[in-house]
Amino acid sequence: MDTGKLNYINFTQKELDSLFKSALNGNSKAFQDLSIYVRKISLSYFTSKHRQGKITNMEDVEDLSNNVYLTFAEQYHKIENLEYWLRRVLFLNFVNWYKKNKARRMIDVDEVFYLKEENENPGNKVDAAKILSVLDTLSSDKQKIIKLRFYEDLKFSEIAEILNKSEDAVKKMFYRTIEELKNKI
Repeated sequence: MDTGKLNYINFTQKELDSLFKSALNGNSKAFQDLSIYVRKISLSYFTSKHRQGKITNMEDVEDLSNNVYLTFAEQYHKIENLEYWLRRVLFLNFVNWYKKNKARRMIDVDEVFYLKEENENPGNKVDAAKILSVLDTLSSDKQKIIKLRFYEDLKFSEIAEILNKSEDAVKKMFYRTIEELKNKI
């Protein structure tokens, strides 16, 4: 990891409490400064999760940071203890996002060819040629769903429109096809 790119946020509890009290009393400049701190803190928190590999891309880091900021902007007048509130909201936003996205983490079939081998454990290797040959044995609908999802990067709703099926039917077929591919490989 390049330590030159690390960004540490320096602020004191006294500073935050002072800004928070001023913002609650109607000081718009204090609210603006406090909002900047909240945004930086949340961005730093989610960036650390990205560095740990728990968040896969920076777009999700930005989205999560924006969610925390928007929640703060909506609820700041109800907050009693800013530090406690912020820690709780950061953690809960991450946990909810992680649970939703944990099941959806997949690798694009094209990217399999370019994966670097980190361990010599044969169980960690992915045989892309075998995946592609098994993919060719699937029905045309299953192949279309897989290709539209991975190659075209389409959402389930868009795939459903193309195939004239319900979104739930497409999702079900997609996840069953993924299981079928796993079993055949």
